[in-house]
Amino acid sequence: MQPDEFKQKSDQLSSLLSDMFQIGAVYKQNENLIFSLEYRFEKEKSRAAIKDRLETAGYSFKLHEQDDHLLLSINPSRTNKIPPLNIILFVATLFTVYFVPVFYKKMVITATLSEAFDATKEALANGAGLQFTIAMISILFVHEMGHFVAGRRRQIITSWPYFIPAPNIIGTFGAIIKSKSPFWNRRDLIEVGAAGPIAGWIVAIGWLLYGLSHSAIVTPEVMNNTGELIFALEGESILMRLATLTIIGPAQHGSFYLLSEAAFAGWVGLLVTAINLLPIGQLDGGHILYGLFRNKQRILATIAMVALLALGFQSPMWWFFAAFGLFFGINHPPTLDDQRPLSAVAVSMAVISILIMILSFTPVPFR
Repeated sequence: MQPDEFKQKSDQLSSLLSDMFQIGAVYKQNENLIFSLEYRFEKEKSRAAIKDRLETAGYSFKLHEQDDHLLLSINPSRTNKIPPLNIILFVATLFTVYFVPVFYKKMVITATLSEAFDATKEALANGAGLQFTIAMISILFVHEMGHFVAGRRRQIITSWPYFIPAPNIIGTFGAIIKSKSPFWNRRDLIEVGAAGPIAGWIVAIGWLLYGLSHSAIVTPEVMNNTGELIFALEGESILMRLATLTIIGPAQHGSFYLLSEAAFAGWVGLLVTAINLLPIGQLDGGHILYGLFRNKQRILATIAMVALLALGFQSPMWWFFAAFGLFFGINHPPTLDDQRPLSAVAVSMAVISILIMILSFTPVPFR
């Protein structure tokens, strides 16, 4: 290991340790780096936290107690092995996104569970659910990997995405990434927080525009015995309204829009992105708005909470998200260095995210 490489890797690893330990000596032993660490906080919790962080980051290491110090021997070359749990959850979510929405449609038009299962198997064999699954999973995957890649770029340790299967009309509760290290400054907070929504939104727009070109206007009578969802533009987002009117055209009185699977996935993608960009606590919007305005974020979060409570009288699902905000807290914690100036890239990403929120927010998604 050359001196320049040693300095680069020791500085990189030091940034992952310095918030929990006072770093003493750093030296090389074969291919490993040895850190002499002095505890800043309670020993057992510090050891558990650093083990969790380094394992999540993909480092191979050993810890040795030495009097009041901790010796860390670490291989500076990280691996990108995906944990088995993440793979299992991803496969389970693929199944639920593929199977459950089609099953719900068949439940509407059949009398028994047995008939619904038989109708679902027949529909899946004819290609139902496949396009929606590919579209929905790609939107979620790109969103979470946007966070993951931005975190790696800024030395924020995050887990691989955890996909969450669910027995609801889209077959999933989405996906999450766990952060195992603090945000060093507001620039990093914005870049990591905004990268996911921007990336996922771009994919959602692509699927929406493609899907709308394969959607149609229908009368309620046509839909009575299909179990398909039909849409009106009342209560829709600005973007959904503009895209639908441009590509399909206006629906006559008494008619509705029948969205293709791709268009429905794109619509869900816009909805989920807008929800993530609410300026509340640990949502992506909370990260971004705190990065821009620091403590003023709590004012914006309070306004958002009042708006959600009011919108809940039109679409009760907003009460769930208001409860989520109250349970986890609407305020965002500070970064380790709030005084560091924002970069032009971070400000641009924040502005783009706010515009995405305005264009994609659906006031009344379900009645």
